[in-house]
Amino acid sequence: MKHTLKMVKKWFFVLVVGGFLSSGFSELVFAAGYKIPEQSSNAIGLAAAYVANAHGPDSAYYNPANMVWSSDSAALETSLSYIHLPGVDFSGTYLSVPASTSSKREDVVLPNIHYISPSVGKARFGFSIVYPFGLSKRWDALPQRTFFKEFTLEVIELDLAVAFMVRENFSMGWGIRGLFSEGIIKGDGTATLAGLGTRTYARELKGDDFNSGYYLSLSYKPVRALTLSTLYRSKITPNLEGNATLSASGAGGGTFSGPASLEVVLPATWQVAAAYTHSRAVFEFVYERTYWSAYRSLDIEYGSALGSPVLSAVFDDAVVKNWENSDTYRLGFTYLYSQNFTWLLGLGYDESPIPNATLSFELPGADAIIYSTALKYRAGENTMWALGYLLSDKKDRDVSNASVNGTFKSRIHIVNASLTYYF
Repeated sequence: MKHTLKMVKKWFFVLVVGGFLSSGFSELVFAAGYKIPEQSSNAIGLAAAYVANAHGPDSAYYNPANMVWSSDSAALETSLSYIHLPGVDFSGTYLSVPASTSSKREDVVLPNIHYISPSVGKARFGFSIVYPFGLSKRWDALPQRTFFKEFTLEVIELDLAVAFMVRENFSMGWGIRGLFSEGIIKGDGTATLAGLGTRTYARELKGDDFNSGYYLSLSYKPVRALTLSTLYRSKITPNLEGNATLSASGAGGGTFSGPASLEVVLPATWQVAAAYTHSRAVFEFVYERTYWSAYRSLDIEYGSALGSPVLSAVFDDAVVKNWENSDTYRLGFTYLYSQNFTWLLGLGYDESPIPNATLSFELPGADAIIYSTALKYRAGENTMWALGYLLSDKKDRDVSNASVNGTFKSRIHIVNASLTYYF
């Protein structure tokens, strides 16, 4: 019965949400870890320094407490982000073998949608469809492709939010999160491992899961020009269940095909923000804490014994990760240039949670400086267009651990276009 209910929820979610988003996310790695904070035109233009000043339809996702202070009409935002990820460049060695190469280039289009209802007394309602987490790295050259030919995680989220005005200057909001997650791990090639010699290995694992969570926010205006806000999103741990096929050549090797699962950590986040309005300008600062320390290991569980000492030694032991909690600092500037034009600027510093000791090719993360801008144009009483750009400029990451010795270089570009309609 439990399995049946899980399947019903999963396919309901896929039918309702997947049709809209099926052309979107296929290969992506973004931000610190695999969190993707930029899910609207405002967030793109402000480097996600968009919590205390969240307003309009995307406040349903970024700060539902603020929905009560948006204009009284209903509003819908649809958005497309084109994301270009040049290949990650690596120079150095892997398993003591020369391994200088680049990962495959990724070009992705991500759609998302946000909605806010008209006021219902002192309450407002909204929903969002977003991609809050995701990663994919694909390496075609040896020796990387033996174990890192593809690492992909796709997460689609539907949020239902409500807000209530407690007092004229104080509001609270909360929401329910429904997430569908899917993961793929692939590898094939030759590697020389201590105690096992040179062998040919192959692995493919696919699995998915549906989970739920929540988020809470509070907003307070001590004076008219200042808004103070905080938001918390719960941790979610999908258990990606599916099938795996494994093989290893030589004595003690063999093959395996059967059920397998992998637990993934989608960490909790906590944000504290302040937005100050002066004349036509709004300044916002956001401090963000992401609790990546919940990610301790990459541990694939198999439905039965692998039946091979080599397969067990290479594929069955948990891979230690021991990620660390990370901090992000964001600054946003919004300027009402005229009745029709609004200019956005953003700057951020994003810490990587990955320690040197466990960093590898599935996610070669690094600290990043984020630069962004956007221009919004009010085309009429009910219509707003926006066009934005964001650059995540990752620092060169020098790594020296038990298997990787070298330097990673990468950066990310995003162009976003959106349409908001008030009705």
